[in-house]
Amino acid sequence: MSKMRALLLTTGLLLTAQTGIAREINIPVPMEYGLIKSVLVSELYDGPNESVRAWKDGKQCSFLDLDHPQISGEQGQVKIQNNVQARVGTALGGKCMTLIEWSGILQTLQQPTLDASGNVLSFPVTQLNAFDRNGQPLNIAQLQSLIKKAAEPKLAALKIDLNQSRPDITKTLLPFIAAEDSEELHDTINSLRFNQVKADDKGILINVGYTATNQNAGGLKAAPALNETELKQWRSLWQGWQASLEKNIEKAPINTDADASRATLRDVLQKAGVAFEQGLTAEYVAENDPVRKFFNSSWDVLAPLLRDASTQLPGNGSLRYVTLIAATDLMYELESIGSPLGLEVSSNGLRKLARSLIAHENPKVKTKAKRKG
Repeated sequence: MSKMRALLLTTGLLLTAQTGIAREINIPVPMEYGLIKSVLVSELYDGPNESVRAWKDGKQCSFLDLDHPQISGEQGQVKIQNNVQARVGTALGGKCMTLIEWSGILQTLQQPTLDASGNVLSFPVTQLNAFDRNGQPLNIAQLQSLIKKAAEPKLAALKIDLNQSRPDITKTLLPFIAAEDSEELHDTINSLRFNQVKADDKGILINVGYTATNQNAGGLKAAPALNETELKQWRSLWQGWQASLEKNIEKAPINTDADASRATLRDVLQKAGVAFEQGLTAEYVAENDPVRKFFNSSWDVLAPLLRDASTQLPGNGSLRYVTLIAATDLMYELESIGSPLGLEVSSNGLRKLARSLIAHENPKVKTKAKRKG
């Protein structure tokens, strides 16, 4: 889950990387279950039809497969439900003789848990139940032992480790930071800690705390409008995201007044494209800023709809889109309470964010993006 943890944690730091005075900051980082499933399928369930072979013997006679994970919340824990296919056999005369074959459902409850240092978020299994398609509990001792030995550790191995994430976060943030502020950036990232984690019906909410130590209070550096090459790259990214979302709007799990919500999503997406284009290309936008105007009028409506729709995208596409949404959502929230930001909700902030996203999609432009940022 390295990509997910790095991007989600970078989201918060990206917003406050240039605060004017040293202080403790706590930011909420939401991880909705749709996003978690999308990333897990992409990184763990790498077999056909969202499957993973959790165990096999050396003779290919016995195996334990999990597939089609469903993730939700229950009683303050993460609930993961998998289909299970199991076979126990033995080699006889060069062929496999099946001794036990069983299919059913595996459910685990896993408690989000922080270690004492605040560096590692893990999900130990607190309850494991297997039952057949008719809802009857599994009563085959050999299979119960196999599931506990093979499947439980695999599911419990999910971790978000800040110590592993820090280099990725640093690499992502450097294009936004002036060279003279790089030391403060490293101090900020080294101060990262998980303060609190909570699972509910919608997802996991992590409170990330850190010390903002940047003493540069000289104001934000203006970012120039995108040049033709950058604008072409941005349009490609934006059009790709928009097309993917629109393709999935019809099947997105929008729970209330679906037709009206989908119509609203299409309308606001179109307005976003127009506002972003203006903000990225206009020579002077300080007054009547089109990006700020768009978010002031639309973001409270757009953000929850985008999050719902984006959970239907493939793992990497969903992660990139939700990260962009979360970053902008947090910028909007923090700016509303007067926090100084390295990226503000404005055309200037969008230009910096756009160049960072372009650089991530095309490593060849990273150096250029760093100079412009």
